[in-house]
Formats: sequence, C-alpha cells, structure tokens
Amino acid sequence: MKKFFAAVLCTALIAAVASGCGYSDALNTQTTTASATSSADASTEDTAQETDVKASDFDDSFDGLCEYFAELGYIDPDGTVTEMDASLIGAQQGNKYTSGKLTVELYVYDTDNLNDTADEIIESVKNDGTFTILDLSPVTAYLSDNGKYLMIYTDSDIDDDDPD
Repeated sequence: MKKFFAAVLCTALIAAVASGCGYSDALNTQTTTASATSSADASTEDTAQETDVKASDFDDSFDGLCEYFAELGYIDPDGTVTEMDASLIGAQQGNKYTSGKLTVELYVYDTDNLNDTADEIIESVKNDGTFTILDLSPVTAYLSDNGKYLMIYTDSDIDDDDPD
C-alpha cells in the first residue's frame, strides 16, 4: 500500500510539474538541436535519480512522507518550512515547503477519527480535486488513495494570464 500511495503522489506531482513545462515547451517553436539534446539528457538523469529512491524505504507516517519527498527532490527541507495549522482543514499535522516560486503543502489525517471538517475536505477533494476554505477560491489538492495524506502544490509562475 505504501508503494501505491507513493506512486500516486509522485504521479500527481510530476503531472502538475510536467503540464506547466509541457505547455511552455509547446509554445517554444525555436528549440535548437543542442537544447533539445540537453533537455533529453536532463530528463534521463532525473529518471535515473528517481528510480534509486524506493517508497518502501520510508515509514508510512507524516515524517516518512516528508523525508520521501525530500529524497526525491520535490521539497527542500533546508528551505523555508512552515508548520501549518492543520486543524483548519481537519488534519492532524501539516507543513508548507517553499522554495522560490514553488510551494508544496503536505498534511496527514487520522482516518480513524475524522471530524466534520476533515470529512468535508476529503469528500470534496475526492469528488473534484479541490476544496474551499474560509470562502476563498477553490484550492487544488491531491489525496492519497487511503485518504491519509493530502498535498497542495502551487507554482506562482503559472496562472491563467501567464501559463508559461
């Protein structure tokens, strides 16, 4: 189950990152052969690094999840780490990792003792991949299959006016 959960979170994170990069690359029609080769080499290098990290080597806990994401390079534990008020979304614990214009928030739920807020957030994310809190605009989130972990990924460079 740990491997499946880790694969789902990694896939979601990679899909979010790749969709932003892919859109930019599709708009850039003047790619040179050298830069295309360089990108392919970098992609191969990234894939090689990812395969060395195994989800089974990490605890199925909030700390294990954070360590796993750090090992994969998705978060920078030496960057800005903010402990979040996880109770606002009914979670037990949460951290926000900020590195440049990227932000990753990770939360853990006690699936045996969910309160009404947690039930609403989890159900909303399961239904449409978003939740609303404090009457703000919907927040895109990713939930593990077992409902124990929630991830929010944002890149301040990507928005409707500037998709690059």
